Amino acid sequence: METGFNKAETAFIVIESLDGAGGTTQANVLARRMRAAGLTVLSTSEPTNGAVGQLIRRALGAELQLTPQAMALLFAADRHEHVYAGVESITAALQAGISVVCDRYVYSSLAYQSLDCGWEFVMRLNAAFPPPTDLVYLALDTEVCQERLAGREHREIYEETSIQRRVEEAYEKALGFASEQGVRLHRIDGSGDAEQVSDRIWNSLASVPILEM
Repeated sequence: METGFNKAETAFIVIESLDGAGGTTQANVLARRMRAAGLTVLSTSEPTNGAVGQLIRRALGAELQLTPQAMALLFAADRHEHVYAGVESITAALQAGISVVCDRYVYSSLAYQSLDCGWEFVMRLNAAFPPPTDLVYLALDTEVCQERLAGREHREIYEETSIQRRVEEAYEKALGFASEQGVRLHRIDGSGDAEQVSDRIWNSLASVPILEM
């Protein structure tokens, strides 16, 4: 799908990971480092805080019982609003020359929703969304992720060990799809403290033209 933004003048960077691997933390740190480097950056995440995103969060927290297909449809609907709806959307930012750092995107849907809905169903819902310029995947052992999640007061429906192992396998297929789209892939070792991981991400992104590092 045509996005109307100049990829040479902006970066659209997506952070993906298993639950507990630190993706949200690293997305926030990356946005701060890019701003410190002089870039204007929209830091955002999925599910969003919009009306559809709030429904998804309730379902993830087991407050709502939805079929897997309904969940996949909701994620796609939330993403459509996120990408296209109004002046605060991802495409609006990119068209204005603002780079975007997004915590989770299409590849999360492919990794998570495909477990119960099948790959083709989820792909049909998401194939037309514009690909990012760069995809950062934090690779961290499932057991380590579970140890980190153990301290959380509230767990989400996908955070069980058996599910996360399946998600990890599905992510490999999702990363393959990203590669077919021409996305620059950055597979980052997610072990160690947050600063170490942030430095690995930053060094890997030295290849991104707009950062000129």
